[in-house]
Amino acid sequence: MFLMLSRRKNTALNSPGTALPGGRPAGKRSRLPRARLLAAGLVLFAALAAMGCTSGSYPVDIFYEQHYQQSYKSHEPPRLAGVAGAVAYYPPPPNTTDGSAPHLYDVNCQMCHGAGAKGDGPVLNLLISQYGYETAITPDLTTLTPEAIEGFLKVTARPFGPTSVMPPFGKLLSEDERWAIANYIDSLPK
Repeated sequence: MFLMLSRRKNTALNSPGTALPGGRPAGKRSRLPRARLLAAGLVLFAALAAMGCTSGSYPVDIFYEQHYQQSYKSHEPPRLAGVAGAVAYYPPPPNTTDGSAPHLYDVNCQMCHGAGAKGDGPVLNLLISQYGYETAITPDLTTLTPEAIEGFLKVTARPFGPTSVMPPFGKLLSEDERWAIANYIDSLPK
């Protein structure tokens, strides 16, 4: 019996000329749900667009320049003025080396000149083998005097010209550090 009722319902809905409750013809659907869905979508779109167009410090901040108004100044905490004649102090960055000559050489020179200062470091070997780099002078530092090494380290521009890959160490190393590196290289086996 349930099967027959459902069949009857389907036939009544699908047969032309039959009317549904409310006087609407059976073959046509109501436009009311579609209109409500469209209106809800438009309201949602407008709300999202309004939230996306704000430019304040909060996601929905309509009067985001209110704190510039004079009447709003009373709501802000008092500001402390700086001491007259004070100078800002920015401490220098901490030194990352232990200050010993071998460590200074390892940090600044070893990647190109190698552990024994013979010019066989991994970075220089890569530049020569893969990029065809040609050195201006011999990269073997054990053939140079400490004075010559310190002279190369104290310049503030590239020591062998603008195409040289050796960076200038004049501003990076102090005079004591430059001499420590030069004397350390001089102590290495020739």
